[in-house]
Amino acid sequence: MNAPARGATHKLKRLLMRTRRKVYSLRAFIPGLRERHRLEAMVGPLGYWDQLQQYHLRLLCANGLRPGQTLLDIGCGPLQGGIAFIRYLNRGGYTGIDINPARIDAARAQIARHKLAAKEPRVFLSSSFGNDELGDATFDYIWASQILYYFDDAAMARLLSMIKRRLKRDGHFLGDTLALDHFEFTHPEHPGKYVRHTHESLSALAAQHGLAVSRLGTIGDYGYPRRLSLRTNPLFDVTHAGSQPPGASKLSPGGQEMGA
Repeated sequence: MNAPARGATHKLKRLLMRTRRKVYSLRAFIPGLRERHRLEAMVGPLGYWDQLQQYHLRLLCANGLRPGQTLLDIGCGPLQGGIAFIRYLNRGGYTGIDINPARIDAARAQIARHKLAAKEPRVFLSSSFGNDELGDATFDYIWASQILYYFDDAAMARLLSMIKRRLKRDGHFLGDTLALDHFEFTHPEHPGKYVRHTHESLSALAAQHGLAVSRLGTIGDYGYPRRLSLRTNPLFDVTHAGSQPPGASKLSPGGQEMGA
């Protein structure tokens, strides 16, 4: 397919996606769907809440998260993945942070609605990656879903500094970036909004903090919906240099050894 044809195909796909979003936005006026729409609109994309909740848990479990471990969810939002994490992890295992007050209010309301307070999840409003709120807490896993491409090198350096401090010695930070052939880089709709990160650029920054980066395929490999353009996002694992490889003890969401 030549360049003009690819451009025309892209424009048609984006038009169909925008039309779909407009149709889904009508749910805001339908009793019984209004609250779900409000939560989805905070994080997007519309219409995939249940699938994405399953995806979050599947990805972390496939890379070794166990019920007895601890998780820091950066950019937790209204707990699209957080509710599944809280249910899966033992009491006190989940911590979520977000920079947006409305999302943190929604997260706390979600915990109450799903009657999960007994699991003692913690959610905090934070503009410092939790450094001002979390004391000396450390975590087995840190998860940052679909936010890294908003960070320039300076912000990424602050994040890596936090990872160095908060990640346990054999822990894993998992996060995804936009694929280099994503339409925002080839046919940008929001020029300058998104930052390119590659394995090489992330590795160079991480090395300055005594951390190492490896690639774990794409988020589509872990059940991210195929209809969505972000399915090609590469997934990266950040560890302390010289620590164990990712997923040394992989478990299914039900707590069983995968592949057993």
